[in-house]
Order: sequence, then structure tokens, then C-alpha cells
Amino acid sequence: MKRTKYLAIAAMSIFSLYSCSDASDIVQDGIISQNNVWETLDDLELGLNGVYAAYNFEADIDFNATFTDNIKRGVDNNGQGQSLYNFVLIPGTSEASSIYSGRYYGINTANRVLNGIEELEFTEATDIAQENNIKAQVLTLRAMYHFDLFLYYTEDYSDLTSLAIPIVDYVPTIDAQPERNTVQEVLAFIKNDLQEASELISNSIGSNFYINSNTIAAVQAKVAMIEGDYDTVISLTDDLLADYPLSDQTEYEEMFTDLAEGESIFTLARNIDDSQVAALFYFNTVELAGNPYLEISNGLYNELSTNDVRYDVLVHPESQYVAQDSPDNILLINKYPGDEEPLVNDIKLIRSSEMLLLNAEAKARSNDLAGAAQYVKDLRDARFGSAQALPSYSTLEEALTDILAERRIEFAFEGKRYLDLKRIGADINRGVVRNATDCASFSAACGLPRSSYKFTLPIPQLELNANSNITQNTGY
Repeated sequence: MKRTKYLAIAAMSIFSLYSCSDASDIVQDGIISQNNVWETLDDLELGLNGVYAAYNFEADIDFNATFTDNIKRGVDNNGQGQSLYNFVLIPGTSEASSIYSGRYYGINTANRVLNGIEELEFTEATDIAQENNIKAQVLTLRAMYHFDLFLYYTEDYSDLTSLAIPIVDYVPTIDAQPERNTVQEVLAFIKNDLQEASELISNSIGSNFYINSNTIAAVQAKVAMIEGDYDTVISLTDDLLADYPLSDQTEYEEMFTDLAEGESIFTLARNIDDSQVAALFYFNTVELAGNPYLEISNGLYNELSTNDVRYDVLVHPESQYVAQDSPDNILLINKYPGDEEPLVNDIKLIRSSEMLLLNAEAKARSNDLAGAAQYVKDLRDARFGSAQALPSYSTLEEALTDILAERRIEFAFEGKRYLDLKRIGADINRGVVRNATDCASFSAACGLPRSSYKFTLPIPQLELNANSNITQNTGY
């Protein structure tokens, strides 16, 4: 059963870290006062649901698809995505602002719940265990929000002294103006939150709509990859793959129609009246008659095989394929086909296939090229439903190139492509490389070199206006 979501209970909604003074004086009907919100465990559970509900990942899916090489102009496009597809990325860009403000809103909500946990004291063992479990989930989500921000807004992950993002472990006042913390400080903070959460959490495998010990381990593996701690990546992901084996073809399709949990380790629930992820690509419904304004790029389509279950998950059956790279191809996105209502599907945020490919990458970076190849083969075997050829890598660059290509197919329209090109592309000098037909559909440039400063998002203009201590990223 899906997790029921509630509105965030923060006493004051913020757009970024702060809000203007007149806005802070407004009291909406139904807002719960900070003075009386924390009285019972039920209040903390409600607050926890608010932290979950704050995870607005649709902006990530939109940005990662449109800015890179996985979409082209749709048949009913009226200019949607035109600027972003043309690599227009400035401090006022809505995508950069929405990711920044959305994650800090989630952090602010988490910090309010953590304050409530500190205010309440319980004596019964069962109550203490429940409170600890709530705290563990909130800490994990706060760590995930910070980590997302770190990935988008940090220029150089490997330079421990370079600027990352502001750490916010408190509820900011209206006049708060935090500086950006360093890479080393932010990674240490995230790891500390995750470590404390792992010590407090009481459940391991459970509903994938809730944080459990395996969710925490998955995030720890992703952080370890950024730090270059490949032994830890391999150890954590091996354990996770034992608990979450790859889905077979049938289960894989059912997972994306919300009929099965499948290999999902952590899923963002989307219910009736929630945000509609497929509305990023369609005006009405997921079909040709639903007025698609963004479609699968010819470049991505050319990488797919009809024997691969990912083809059926990605490509809507009403697509009209004329010829390779034809401008008349109508390639409809099918990954979010709708569940309880049109355009609405759960978002599979962390899956075991991601853990497998992290493991393969860590092996490759540890000079175990044969081990990396075997794991890539394992994924392809599962997706094709039959034994596939074992890749052969003679260099790290060959392995990373193939893993990046596999990630493109596996995680298409799941909010990872831009970050994959930023991180892995940096080591193989791979930026955005678009199919000529696709870029012509938007009259846009066909590529963006990996050396471009635009592989780091700008600090939003609203933040710059409100915070004189913040430093903008290079190039903006």
C-alpha cells in the first residue's frame, strides 16, 4: 500500500532559505503553530510525512532530460523546454531555482521535526523506539536533500577545500545569511547524519515508501562513490544486491506501472491530486492523443533494442517510427504511463540496478575490469531475459564509457543523466552529444563540452538577492 502523504507542517513556508519579512507575517488558515505542534508521537509521524512530501523530484527529471540528450521536440510543442534545450542556464533559471528552493524547503521541514523530537521526552521503551525510528528517517532525508544539493551546486567534488553548499542543521531566521561550506564539511555532515540514522533505525527491509536500513546503506554507497572509497561502495552494494535482486522482465514492467515494488529500494509515493510526473512531457494523457510536447530523442531511441524490456517501458506503443533519425519519428515517452489517474506514477528514486552499476564502476576504478564487465552483463541479462555477451574492457575509459551508456538507458527520465555526465563524463571527457535530428527539432546546439561551467548549476538569483554572504559559481 502506498504511503499516505500529508501537507508539510512547517509553521512558515519558505521559498529558499528565507522569505521576505511581509510574507513571514501572513498566517494561513490551518497552519499549525510551532508552540503547540509537538505534543505526541502522532504529531512527529505527521511531521515525518511532511518531510517525505517535500521531496519534489519532478524538477530533477525535467532538468536532466531536457538539458541533455534524451528528448526532442514533441509534435504538440509550443515552445516548452526551448530555452533549457538551448543550454540557457542563468541564476534566474526556474529549474536551478526550483531544485535549490525545493531541497532547502525539505531541509527546513526536517529541522522542524528534529526540533520537535528534542522537545518531547518518552519513558516507555516502545515509544522511545518509535521516536528513534522517526528521527532516523528524518536524518536520512535531511542527508539526501543536502547530498542532492551538493551534486548539483558543487563545482569540484574532489577538491575538499572548494565551496559546496550551505549546511543547514537549524531552522533559519528571516535574516539568516549562511556562507557555503566546503566539500569536506558537507560530506562529513551528510555522513554523520547517515551514521546516526543507521544506529537509530529499527527496520531493515520493509515498504519501499519508507526509509529503512537498506535505504541508508544505498545513500552511503552513493556518497562513498563521490569520495572515491571504492571498497565501501563494493561492500555496501554487494549486500544490497543480495537483499534486492534485479527484477525480471515481467516484474520490471510491473514496477513502472506501480503494480509491483520490484527492485526499488526507495520510492517516492505519488497519489491522486499529487504532482503529475508525466505532465512534464504531455498536456493531457500518456498517448498520442494526449498532446505530447516532449518526446524520446532519436539518439536515445537508437541505443534501444526491442528485445530489451526497457524498450517497452520507455517507448509508448503508439509511437510512430518512420526511419532512423527521421524528423517525422514520433517517439512517445512511456516510463510514467499513469496509475490511479492519468499522468500520475510513483517515482522509483533508488533501485538495485543503480547499486549494481555503482558496484561495476567501483570495480573498474579499482582496476577490476573483468569484475566490472560481469556486473554490466548481469544487468543486461536481466533486461533482455537471456544471456548476453560479456563486455571486454581493456582500459578504465572503455569501462566508464560503457557504464555511462548503460546508465543512460537504465535511468532514462529518472533524473540522473545530467549528474552522470557531470561526474563520469569528467573522467572520459564526455559532455552532451546530441543526435543532429534531435537538436534540429529545437534549432539548438548539438552539444555542450564537459569543460563547460554549465555542468554545475548556478546559485539562484533569489538566494543571491537575500544572502550577501553567498558566493556564485564560476561562469555565472
